[in-house]
Amino acid sequence: MPAKCKERERILAAGAVDIPHLPLGAVRGYLCFRCFEPSNNILKCGSCRRAGYCSKACQKLDWSALHKKQCKLLGQINELELEDYQNSRTWSEYTRSLKRYIRLVRAQSPVENTSFIIQAQPYCSSCYRSALQLANRQINLKPCAKCRLVHTHAEIENFRINLFEETGQASVTTCTDAPRATHLPLKGSPGWYDYYVRISDKSMVKGKISSDFKKSTGSAPPAEREFQERGRLFLLLGTDTLTMPLTIVSALEDMSWSTKDTLKIHIVGATGREFLAMSSFEEILHLLPSLKTLHITGIGPSAWLDNEASQGYMPSRDSACCPDCQSAGRKRSLASYKGLYHDFAKASFYEKPDLIVAFNSGCADGDDAETAWDQTIRHIVDSGIPSLFTTYNAEEAEHERAKMKSLGAKFLVEPGENKWKGLVPQPEFLDREFEMWFQNFWRYVIQGKV
Repeated sequence: MPAKCKERERILAAGAVDIPHLPLGAVRGYLCFRCFEPSNNILKCGSCRRAGYCSKACQKLDWSALHKKQCKLLGQINELELEDYQNSRTWSEYTRSLKRYIRLVRAQSPVENTSFIIQAQPYCSSCYRSALQLANRQINLKPCAKCRLVHTHAEIENFRINLFEETGQASVTTCTDAPRATHLPLKGSPGWYDYYVRISDKSMVKGKISSDFKKSTGSAPPAEREFQERGRLFLLLGTDTLTMPLTIVSALEDMSWSTKDTLKIHIVGATGREFLAMSSFEEILHLLPSLKTLHITGIGPSAWLDNEASQGYMPSRDSACCPDCQSAGRKRSLASYKGLYHDFAKASFYEKPDLIVAFNSGCADGDDAETAWDQTIRHIVDSGIPSLFTTYNAEEAEHERAKMKSLGAKFLVEPGENKWKGLVPQPEFLDREFEMWFQNFWRYVIQGKV
């Protein structure tokens, strides 16, 4: 019985921050919204008809913990969906309506996953009517018997849920245990498999998993194969965290900065994802032997602050380092600012960084591209500070390239696929149908103006 998943809000309130998000399988109708267990008899909420449960007990628990905060709003979205009904429509017509619903939800709901329930909803891939619209006409939507409309994402979702039940953590950190004595450049590496077995210290998986991480290999006994499979999924999930520090190291190599002894980085648009993964940024110290001090500041409207923060700013705090780094006198620290970067740059506590980083910012395509990002991007270009940007896909990268070009930005590295993107596929719900996106899929580096 998945006890931790059922009590995840209580665990969160107790101080833990690494809890699993609502799985896609729950929104698509075959996992329980509360305990995340599969069921062939999901009980739908009688009001919103979107949340589903494996039992009355889970439904009651979820209502008290979460669903009562979102049910009414989901019902209002349902009314809009029924008003927008068409016998048939195109993908672009469907997603145009979906984006309108999501904007309304984000403006009104304090619960983070409410918009996910809308954007990930099941729909007919032929006529693009939603499951709700079809059910209102007594038509049942039939999922694909093989993928159940969740593609390959279900495998890693299940592993993440089981990991949380076993360890109380929904993500993994797979950093190199000890700092490297010599710099092994990422530029010469073919990718993640080589990183794990040669650059890092995971040589024990060599020959036991495929180089693309899609399957276990070899002819081990069943018990050992199960262990290998868990190891494969563990390392695969680890790429979704390590993609951030490795993408930074790759950019430093592009700029011939791999021998610096001190590095000050500003992460712009930082959210819980970056703060939750902050321990993995020690990998930058582990991969660059000459680096002695790493200062990171996370800036964004969703930045994390502690109780001692003032004016939306948490001054630099020392972060824990491994024993080897401590004995070598190496240090890292973290500060944060809750707000927009161009406002932070005007503050008295602002210090010019060596590098600006924006992971998957959506600075050209996001809902806040004009209201929040436009001034920040202009400031970054005018500042002349080297800046690393990543995107979820090639289309976003091209749109950002056009934006940067219009401002006269100089590209040190043109937009291209990132060798160190995360390997966990995420289904695309709003842009191109049936596509997958990956964390930090594309990257580029700018500095100043041409």
